[in-house]
Amino acid sequence: MERLLRIDRRIIFACVFLGVVVPLLVDFHFPIRATPPVQAVYDLVERQAAAAEPPVALVCFSYGASTEPEMQPMARALLRHLLSRGVRVIAMCLWPEAAGMAQEALETAAGESGRSYGQDYLFVGYKPGGASVILNMGQSFVDTFPVDARGARLDTLQLARSVKSLADVDLVIDLAAGDTIEYGWIPYGQEKFGFPLVAGCTAVMAPDMYPFLQSGQLAGVIGGLAGAAEYENLVGHPESATAGMRAQSVTHVIIVLFVLCGNAGYVLTRRSARIRSQREAARER
Repeated sequence: MERLLRIDRRIIFACVFLGVVVPLLVDFHFPIRATPPVQAVYDLVERQAAAAEPPVALVCFSYGASTEPEMQPMARALLRHLLSRGVRVIAMCLWPEAAGMAQEALETAAGESGRSYGQDYLFVGYKPGGASVILNMGQSFVDTFPVDARGARLDTLQLARSVKSLADVDLVIDLAAGDTIEYGWIPYGQEKFGFPLVAGCTAVMAPDMYPFLQSGQLAGVIGGLAGAAEYENLVGHPESATAGMRAQSVTHVIIVLFVLCGNAGYVLTRRSARIRSQREAARER
């Protein structure tokens, strides 16, 4: 049993390495069930898409390269769902790093759905200012973003002409790795205009979103890579989030097994030592 307490760390590292690499290379499936906050986002988009007039969703990208593995799969899954169901999308950025990633996710989803720029989706790019940008959009969307990311005047684009301010938006989704949800969109957007607000955030931020979900200020929450994988499963398009969760799940199982082995070895070793001590005491008597 003492061998369980003296496992070479290189063996542990090798097992963890295989637990990450093999699931990424070998395609296998395991059941993914959507949690209620993620299911609520999907159901909200479906209800919006069923409206007689095509709704407008404002998608805000508020994350950078350091959180791209969690946030980008989430963005692709959401945009794929929105555009495939006929929801018109206006995308914007409150983080300068997000512009390239937002454009990649938009073009990918729009290409798959056959949507046209200016009519079905629009990208206005990055605007500095944080909460002040949200306040300005509440006054006038065109004044806040006079031109789009391609340099075209916003008032010449069909989709932009139907959105005068945040009051004309049917849904807002903030994909955030910072504090733009609780210190920007909730107090200066959702509370004032009453639109449904969805939070897509990193896993470490997700617990902080639940009070807003319970209060009704958030209509749904997609948290981290697990939430992104759940949404990919809901839209029927498993991608990098699903593959990442395979690797993460297998690695977690390996780590748990090593922890169990270590604890079992410790308990059995202590028990064996106690039995030997009792036998030696009995012989001495």
